[in-house]
Amino acid sequence: MIDCTGKIDEGIYNCFGTFDKSMCFDCIHNSKSEDEKKVDRFVDFRDRIDVLYKYLKGEELPEGVTYKMPKLSPNEAFSVIWFLQEILHVLPDNIEQCDECKELFDTDCSGYCLDDQYINKNTGKTLAKKYWGDWCDGCVPDIEFEVE
Repeated sequence: MIDCTGKIDEGIYNCFGTFDKSMCFDCIHNSKSEDEKKVDRFVDFRDRIDVLYKYLKGEELPEGVTYKMPKLSPNEAFSVIWFLQEILHVLPDNIEQCDECKELFDTDCSGYCLDDQYINKNTGKTLAKKYWGDWCDGCVPDIEFEVE
């Protein structure tokens, strides 16, 4: 692959830098690796989307960025992420926002996206609409349910 200087580097990914000659998000992350060979080169989409989410809410500016931050509500910020996921398909759609705490979670490894495909184990009926939505592990409703 290519490192920030544009040289081929034994399969390790970096970038060419950005327009202002600073390092990109990946390279900044990689430069913080404690491993002498800096093998921790991967920044997953969950981390990248979290950086975008915090930026959109005006909470945290990524290191090296001096651009003015917007101050969107959590729902407004996630609507931008949703648009990038579902309409433009530039972000994976496995990252959701918890309806309760508004934190992001990865549906591939945590949380629940509850809807009419779930039934209440106690009643045998479809899960009540008040429980439908996206829930992180910490906020999922305290009910017994299973996939229909």
